[in-house]
Amino acid sequence: MAAPNRLAFLDALRGLAAVYVVLFHVMAMPSPTLATGAVMGAVLAMGGTGVALFFVISAFSLAYTMPRHARTPTPLLSFYLHRVFRIAPLFFVLLAFSIWRDGRGSHAGHPSAEILANVTFTFNLFEGWEAGIVWASWAIGVEMLFYAVFPLLFRIIDRPRRAWGAAVLGTLASLLAGAGVLGPAGVAAVGDYGLLRHLPVFLYGLLAYHLFMALQAMPSNPVRRCCMTVLVGTGLLLVGLTWGSARAAVSAGIGWILFGAAYAALLIGMSRFPLSLVVNRVTTYLGQISYSLYLAHPIVVALLIPVFRRIQLLVPQADLAYLLCAVLTLAIAVPLAYVGYRLIEVPGIRAGHRVLAAINGHRTAATGSTDPTR
Repeated sequence: MAAPNRLAFLDALRGLAAVYVVLFHVMAMPSPTLATGAVMGAVLAMGGTGVALFFVISAFSLAYTMPRHARTPTPLLSFYLHRVFRIAPLFFVLLAFSIWRDGRGSHAGHPSAEILANVTFTFNLFEGWEAGIVWASWAIGVEMLFYAVFPLLFRIIDRPRRAWGAAVLGTLASLLAGAGVLGPAGVAAVGDYGLLRHLPVFLYGLLAYHLFMALQAMPSNPVRRCCMTVLVGTGLLLVGLTWGSARAAVSAGIGWILFGAAYAALLIGMSRFPLSLVVNRVTTYLGQISYSLYLAHPIVVALLIPVFRRIQLLVPQADLAYLLCAVLTLAIAVPLAYVGYRLIEVPGIRAGHRVLAAINGHRTAATGSTDPTR
């Protein structure tokens, strides 16, 4: 059952982001890639930007839950323990599997130093290891760097005006680095896995949080009309970005930033005008299992590639063949993700709560205080 303070539109967008990444990998992971029609291919090619939507939602969610951590006796400990126990259990299970998989046959396996970097979530800091041992885990490496600095960012960026300023400055820094103004180190920082490439997107999520909170104090009807207008504009922007990216009219770095901004606007629009086509029981369910779906689906896709090739031979229509491959992948990956969520993620989250309660209990006993806010 969903927690009472969960925001349905966040879960729905998180679920759609995960599915978008899955659909992208169904097409892109096989070599050669699965054939599709021009329109479907252009849409699927942007599926990797589902990770940008994840990053926007992540920053928003972290800001939204920070007041809850602030009410505990140890706010920073509460924040970091929650993050570790939310991310680490499933990641470690898949890391163990990946190490076993990559150490078999002709594969040389991974050196102990690389394994240690993955265990400590620092692999993003080492050249050549940024992608992570677990498939698709590069996003986890980027997220962990953002988690490390988030409490400080949240303390500094404490109002909408500062959030706007931070978003602008982050965007300028990323663009200048990509243009080579900041030297070779700057160019490296905006590579595929560089934090500076993704920092603006995280900052858009933080800005979205402040705008969301500001909207709570405004009259409902005007806000809904405004959010509906935002959704229309965002839809047009996403169509334009997809079209421009397909024709190489938008560079990858700028496109990533623009998609991040569009997804932040989408989040704001859905917060007060949740279209039932987007926010519903199916998408919110997918949002709850999205982490397991994201990390586990590349394994499913890899195992199904021979089946994909068979489907392509039997079904001559490219789009239809692709859709059958995508449906088959989701039919296997979604139940598998639910198992991972129920058996690994939920127990991990509960373990984190118990650890924090035990630490706070010892702290209260040591100080001789019965006041939980002291």
